[in-house]
Amino acid sequence: MALKKLIKQQCFVVFIAWIFSPAMAMSATFASFSQPISGDLDNLSLSGWACEVGNSSPLSISLYAGNTRSNAALIATAIADKTSGDGVEARCLSGGSHRFTLEIPQQAVFDNSGAQVFVETTVNNQTRTLNSSATQFLPEHPDTALIGYLDAVADVNGRQFAIGWACQTSVAEPIDVALSTVDSNGNKVILTEYFKTEVIGESAINALCSTPSGKHRFRLPIPENAHIDFANNPLFVEAVAAFGEQSRTVAKYRAVNVPSEPAREVDAARKPNIVVFFTDDQGYADVGVHDVLADVHTPNIDALAESGALFKQGYITAPQCSPSRAAMITGIHQSEFRMDENQHIPMTLEVETLANRLKEQDYATGLFGKWHLEITNSSQEWGAENYPDVEPFVSSVVPEEERLQYFPHERGFDDVLAGYTGSYVRTMDLSGQTIPVETYRDSKFRVDLVSDMSLSFIDKHWNSPFYMHVAHYAPHVPLESPQKYLDLIPEDMPVRRRYALAMMAAVDDGIGRVVAKLEQYNLLENTIILFISDNGAPLGDDMTDAPISARETWNGSRNDPFTGEKGMLTEGAVRVPYIMHWPKRIQSNMLIDEPVSALDAAYTAVKAAGLGEEELAELGGMDLLPLIDGEEHTFMERPLFWRFFFQRAVRLGDWKYMQAGVRREYLFDMTAVEPESVNYINDFPEIAEDLRQRYWNWAQQQPRPEPLVEIPIPFSRRVDRYLPLPPP
Repeated sequence: MALKKLIKQQCFVVFIAWIFSPAMAMSATFASFSQPISGDLDNLSLSGWACEVGNSSPLSISLYAGNTRSNAALIATAIADKTSGDGVEARCLSGGSHRFTLEIPQQAVFDNSGAQVFVETTVNNQTRTLNSSATQFLPEHPDTALIGYLDAVADVNGRQFAIGWACQTSVAEPIDVALSTVDSNGNKVILTEYFKTEVIGESAINALCSTPSGKHRFRLPIPENAHIDFANNPLFVEAVAAFGEQSRTVAKYRAVNVPSEPAREVDAARKPNIVVFFTDDQGYADVGVHDVLADVHTPNIDALAESGALFKQGYITAPQCSPSRAAMITGIHQSEFRMDENQHIPMTLEVETLANRLKEQDYATGLFGKWHLEITNSSQEWGAENYPDVEPFVSSVVPEEERLQYFPHERGFDDVLAGYTGSYVRTMDLSGQTIPVETYRDSKFRVDLVSDMSLSFIDKHWNSPFYMHVAHYAPHVPLESPQKYLDLIPEDMPVRRRYALAMMAAVDDGIGRVVAKLEQYNLLENTIILFISDNGAPLGDDMTDAPISARETWNGSRNDPFTGEKGMLTEGAVRVPYIMHWPKRIQSNMLIDEPVSALDAAYTAVKAAGLGEEELAELGGMDLLPLIDGEEHTFMERPLFWRFFFQRAVRLGDWKYMQAGVRREYLFDMTAVEPESVNYINDFPEIAEDLRQRYWNWAQQQPRPEPLVEIPIPFSRRVDRYLPLPPP
């Protein structure tokens, strides 16, 4: 019997550390050691010793369930007599060694299945709880370990679901549930494989589940042909209990049968969902579908590209985190609101986010992961304007309520978990419940935590259009990974590379889980999924493979086959992985080779969501659908502009003009195999001058003045390392 086996393997470890109050007439110190719990449900007991210095009188021992000393919570009592031998006195080092055995009735296990227990004793009329080195629980009773309800069948986005919940004592992790029925001969037929439930905390379920934890919502898809083969036959939901492999049938509120009619068609007018995956410092080489390096493991990302559109010349608007994120969050080039570099945060409160605009279209909005648009110690410019007496500026001087104004929950995102690793600001918990904004600490691997929150958001908003921005803080340093992802990556490579690949495999796993969740709710067909990196990888010039704990620049990612790295305006810094997936509108295996901006992806998504022409005119992108559909377009005639850290660049058609500081000017042919290996600045002066003038005409329209000064010497050496030396 699985339960018996578990019980025999369990042990209650009771370590008693007890110091009497100084007011007591007799000072005594307690310690203990214990034996494993023994027996089965018919003969279950807990034995151990209590050691009290200087006391040889018998001790009264009581075992309680829960967190009260009420008679209802009392499980068992026993008298602990002074004893000797078996090494007891040697362990107790005292004259007061007391052996006890507590018999645990089966009814007590039934009544308190899985409950926490504690042991108490009384000496000199004072009650003391015997502290334990670990929280202890009664075993699960097979007849009470799982309860729940199959409530109804509902049509959801053109698919039928069996809906209900399960309640399982002290089990907070998702459990496996499967849907079944019976055929005409009364034989069980499995309609679905096992699905993981979601852990929830809805008030109605709290009232129905009397357990302190473990409320599990399920929505199980009913196969499309079930109404033909099993119409009006009863439906059952089976759950695998946490204590073993035995399955339990979830109870029913009412008779729930297989529908006799097919699901209603999906509402053709329903607006598309929008899901943005925005990774951090992931280079062009590090998606498998680009077929650059053989060590990359991203099957789910590759599948999005293979069943959608892959943009081979997809560009981000800046080679650094905050400005590129600001553009993706607003759909507006960051220079238009003075956000050219990380040091220019926080993002001004005056600019509208896409979340603000989409809420007006009745979208649910959520952001999970990295934000990096708030007030930080890097906000020296903002600090000088708002806190001029604080030099150097530190963000901790800003009152919390003022700092929170710059976080995503105040910028149009309702459901939020924003942060880096370990510490977050959140307005939604893992069960999907809305909570007051709070600072939250969680030691779970940051990539998996963000993926888990994304799934909860979909579970929460599956029946209305939603916009979800998923910003995995990966493969940005600090590098870290659970073993399960490291096991996917061979060991015979630089350690930083291996950890980066493991982190990207974790991102890929999370994307696969989100896609599966969308499929579960029949939402994938009409969901726009965007996958883009915020900038190219930092290489530290030579990709030094230091231990992952070291402060080394290289994050393990790669920009091959392109030149340069994060912080530059070369292709390796601004050309990034860029995928769009929307089965309702985009055919499979679309390969797009025209230059596009991340602003275009944002524009396309919100236009599909119903934004009007007036609002669209405020954005900086273009609609990608004509390009995807092969219709006439002007993408090759549209210039793309960059400026960052005394560098400037413009891409128009097949040419790219770039200037670093003053003396270093370049003109590159972007049709070349290695597009930034040859400088044509003197060969095509008319093209260079045209692009130069276009750039400065654009720059003069931006609110932040741009000084024309030489770049610092350390950075100029990096530029000369990657690019051909400028003409004399």
